Amino acid sequence: MKHLVRRVSTLTLAPIITGLITALVGVGLAHAASSPLLDAKELRSDVSALTDDYVDRYQDRLTPEQQRQLTQAARQARREMTTLVRAIKKAERRDTPAAWKVAYRQHQRAAAMVDGRFDDVRAALESELTFVERLSAFSDYSSSMRDFQSLGVELASRAAK
Repeated sequence: MKHLVRRVSTLTLAPIITGLITALVGVGLAHAASSPLLDAKELRSDVSALTDDYVDRYQDRLTPEQQRQLTQAARQARREMTTLVRAIKKAERRDTPAAWKVAYRQHQRAAAMVDGRFDDVRAALESELTFVERLSAFSDYSSSMRDFQSLGVELASRAAK
C-alpha cells in the first residue's frame, strides 16, 4: 500500500514539477524578442483555444446553468482579449507613452476579468472534475496568468518611457 501511495503521489507531483520548471524557464529569449502585439495575439489564441477546449471537454458534465456560465466566460474572455489586441495594435502604431498607457490599462482590465472568471468557472466546475483535471486546469490558469504578467511588464515598461 505504501508503494502505491508513493507512486500515486509521484504521478501527481510530476505535472506540478513540470509546471514549475516551465514557469522558471518559460519566459526565454524567444519570448523577449517578440513584440507586445505578437505576444497578445498568441495569448488571445491560446486563451480562446483553452476556453473552447474546456467548453467541449466538460459541458456534458454540467447543469444547463453551469454550461451557460462556462460559455459566457469563454465569450467574455475572447472579447477582452480582442479588445486588448486592438489597444496594443493602436499603441504600436502611435508609439507614444499615452497610447501604451491605454494598452496597459486594457491589459489590467483583461487580466482582472480572466482572474475573476477563473474563480467563477472554478467554483462551477470544481465538483465535476477529478483531482488530476483540477491540477491540469490550475496549470493552464497559471500558465496563462504568467503570460499575462509578462505582457503586462512589457506594456508598463513602454508606458513609462
